[in-house]
Amino acid sequence: MMTTAVRWMNPDAGLLAGPHTADRLFEQLFGYASARQDDGTPTYALPIDILETEDAYQLYATVAGVPQDSVEVTFESGVLSLKVPAVPLELQGNLIRHERPWGSWSRKLELPKEVDPANIVAEFHNGVLTVRVPKAAKAMPQRIAIRTADKPIEV
Repeated sequence: MMTTAVRWMNPDAGLLAGPHTADRLFEQLFGYASARQDDGTPTYALPIDILETEDAYQLYATVAGVPQDSVEVTFESGVLSLKVPAVPLELQGNLIRHERPWGSWSRKLELPKEVDPANIVAEFHNGVLTVRVPKAAKAMPQRIAIRTADKPIEV
């Protein structure tokens, strides 16, 4: 008979506890650790992927288990904000291991000036939030005709 040892650990244990020491260190140093709201609900930095195409930026965030109408995407003064509120945990029984972070998620991204904010669109499908931020049409250089000196410019 083979036995497997499972280490039960508190997710709020110290920085050096548990198998993911390096992950916890980076989270605390680079902003992925939680902050607390006034009511005690933790708020985490929402992990995102950003893909740049020729005509847009595509942002992807996993927000599984959250109703679509609870997710908030706003754009103001060059900053795209994503907010995902905490969904209450409804547990039946005793929780013996808790690894998934519970709380709110948010992210603010300063966008390049060359975007078209009027055409930003967000979609929600199978727990993935996709935000498409189109790039603004680039100003095309305009060729200026050069006249000869014997024809004065009319004002």
